Amino acid sequence: MFWDIDVDKINPDQHKDFIIQRVFVRGGMIDIKRLFSYYSKNEIVTSLKKSRELDKVTHNFCINYFHIPKEEMNAPSEFY
Repeated sequence: MFWDIDVDKINPDQHKDFIIQRVFVRGGMIDIKRLFSYYSKNEIVTSLKKSRELDKVTHNFCINYFHIPKEEMNAPSEFY
């Protein structure tokens, strides 16, 4: 998931939005579940709501899994 960056330079608190969003886009359910051992549900949802990196499938998964109103989410990325 983090092959393109130097993981020794990532601070889990300072870079939490990057980490959360990357795990949701490139990780699996096991990886997503592991996020909850480090970040609160509120931190995860807040990060996902402001993300512009989520593909359409991940965007819809987040809306349904966390019961987030669609209007509270940024539009999914057209890049993926």
